Amino acid sequence: MARRLRLDRNDPTGKRRLVFVDSRHTRIHDVICGGMYRACSTWQYEVVGHLIERHLRGERLGYLTGEAYAAHFTPFFRREVHADVERRSWRVLKSHEGHRCFARVLSSGQALAVYAYRDIRDVVFSLMHKRSLAFEDLLRQGMIHQILVNDRFWRAQPRVLIQRYEELVADPVTAVVQLARHLGLGVTRREAAEIADDFSLESNQTRIEALRRRLENAGIDLTAPGNLRICDPVTLLHWNHLRPGGTGSWQTDSRFSQRVLLDRLCGTWLRANGYTSEPEAAALAGKAGYASGVGLRDDLALAVGRLASLLRRVARHCPRTARRVRQLLGMADSDPEPVFPWTSDVTPAGWDLLHATRVRAGNEPEILAPRPVS
Repeated sequence: MARRLRLDRNDPTGKRRLVFVDSRHTRIHDVICGGMYRACSTWQYEVVGHLIERHLRGERLGYLTGEAYAAHFTPFFRREVHADVERRSWRVLKSHEGHRCFARVLSSGQALAVYAYRDIRDVVFSLMHKRSLAFEDLLRQGMIHQILVNDRFWRAQPRVLIQRYEELVADPVTAVVQLARHLGLGVTRREAAEIADDFSLESNQTRIEALRRRLENAGIDLTAPGNLRICDPVTLLHWNHLRPGGTGSWQTDSRFSQRVLLDRLCGTWLRANGYTSEPEAAALAGKAGYASGVGLRDDLALAVGRLASLLRRVARHCPRTARRVRQLLGMADSDPEPVFPWTSDVTPAGWDLLHATRVRAGNEPEILAPRPVS
């Protein structure tokens, strides 16, 4: 690694640290955290945000869709083309779904990406808990199909660090070192251990509980569907971000019919990524004595989910066409209005948080705008 030694004076503790910085990263200014849903992608964003703020004088952009990033933040945007590239600070953003502007900045060497993946069955049941949705609703929205689409996109890109969820949980210190090296930073394991502790499960749980208390004190009804996904604007942690159970909980949470569908949809991916898969779906169906009518119903559910996922992608380029097709097919809109993270400790109960907490446009598209319910 072509390295230069730099004295870091940004440590909030007042200590002076020697940090190795890879001089070959001079053209790179953006880091895209595009991890799989519910697979430590927010943890990656927290760690990368901390590293670039401390060592690279960078900033966090929050959650951005590909469209928002392309319109306001990419180096190809007109205002950026004429800017002094060396003066532009590092930035980190979080996203999930792929976009051609992400592929463009990665292939041109002007951005890095980090990606985390997890057993998709755990992802599905974690999403169900977090969004308070039934399995069938999640499938019909096309979210399970979309997870696979996203996975193919990020793995196909250059300059992407891929980390496995189970390894992040088991050895977060090594994961921090890997993330730092990906940014061109040679941090010590001691510093990596401090960072891992700062963003440990216990530390993040404390942050989540603090956000929950702030919302409750402001009179926000956390049982209302529109308020399930309110998040902190800095960490992007939601007030319901963590759930009990952990890895492998899908085995006790799922029904047999759901495991059949998941194996049909994700079995190849699971086996390719080292996860134990169920036997062939046909054998499972025979063992369960499935009637032909049930098999046809499963085929229809998978087809609807595939169509919904396709329409999600079409909507990025032709939103009116996608909306019209949904209306003709009687399908619910799977892209709710955008959210704006909670930023106020004093917002009175009953206020419309869509306006009271506006930070910047382009936040997570799957999150509903948080509106208090009277």
